[in-house]
Amino acid sequence: MSAALTTAFYAAGMVPDDARQLFDSACASFGLYNELNLPLPPGRPFTSSLILAREWGISDLDQRLTAAVEASYEPTWDTQTGEFTWGLGLHEPHPRGQYNAWLATAEAVGPGRWAQLAAGPIVPCPQVVGIDFPTVALTRAEWVNGTLRLRLAPLHEDPRARTTFRIVGAEPRLWDLHGIDGTTMESTARALIVRAPLVHGDLEFTPGSY
Repeated sequence: MSAALTTAFYAAGMVPDDARQLFDSACASFGLYNELNLPLPPGRPFTSSLILAREWGISDLDQRLTAAVEASYEPTWDTQTGEFTWGLGLHEPHPRGQYNAWLATAEAVGPGRWAQLAAGPIVPCPQVVGIDFPTVALTRAEWVNGTLRLRLAPLHEDPRARTTFRIVGAEPRLWDLHGIDGTTMESTARALIVRAPLVHGDLEFTPGSY
């Protein structure tokens, strides 16, 4: 029945009612509604189940699986590179790619998001591109009521150095920039070009007048 948990994930975006019936049956047979034996073995059944628990708002299962994943899968920040990965107890020199991808997906989902993505087409939206990782990472990047909010996290702070990235797909208009002192922005027909000092801090891009 463990394979049915992953099958339910793939079917959820196309036939959600059938996928939910399959998922509930598989969870009961696989024991996910009971106390989980730790550590969890690495694999797709647990991570796909966590994704669907969040997709369908099954809060008790979400909490149970989240606690089990935290206890079993070695969530790790690499302070040298700024990367966050899961070791999964495999003792491998590099984090297992597919398993990490599933866990990262679970971090990104929320109620109805998988069904929305599967329904497509994806609505185009502005994107931040050209980040000079790992020299600098973004620990926040989201649009809130039309304002883009970014949080820069350089690997090594150096106010004398600068990093450059672009915001493509932004509406061609005037934008107000707030945040890290010394940051500049150039508006072109294709993108906003941002140059910022290599320091930790927040940036906000708010639509101004045309």
